[in-house]
Amino acid sequence: MAVKPIPEGQHSITPYLGIKDAAKAIDFYKAAFGAVEMFRLDGPDGRVGHAELKIGDSSIMLADPCDQAGGLTSSQSLGGAAIGLHLYVEDVDARYAQAIKAGATQVSAVQDQFYGDRSGTLKDPFGNLWFVSTHKEDLTVEEIRARAAKLFAGQ
Repeated sequence: MAVKPIPEGQHSITPYLGIKDAAKAIDFYKAAFGAVEMFRLDGPDGRVGHAELKIGDSSIMLADPCDQAGGLTSSQSLGGAAIGLHLYVEDVDARYAQAIKAGATQVSAVQDQFYGDRSGTLKDPFGNLWFVSTHKEDLTVEEIRARAAKLFAGQ
């Protein structure tokens, strides 16, 4: 049987995070977002060399920063978020509260958005932004643009 060029259960693109204290991040993502650890390879120094987590039907990969393979760094070392992850969930209010309880900090409160989602933004303890959303309305591009124009005209 031929080997699949994209492994079973993976998508074409997967975020890969460099996180100082990646082991603590894994525990946080489990508590905050219900992540399931699919694979983990710790280095001889105890740091995470590579890990794969599943959140819902999607994967993220992460590791402690290293100086190999182009020097994977971390949001913590940049003094700001290097990336933002968008996470769709069944109940944004409940998941947002769960993440806050697990140690995330609020960036923007959960609210209904002009583009049809109910969402809020969190920063995890490792400096990464999470846009947590539940889709509420199916809108056309024209409806979204009209709502955006109305919103921005009022500012």
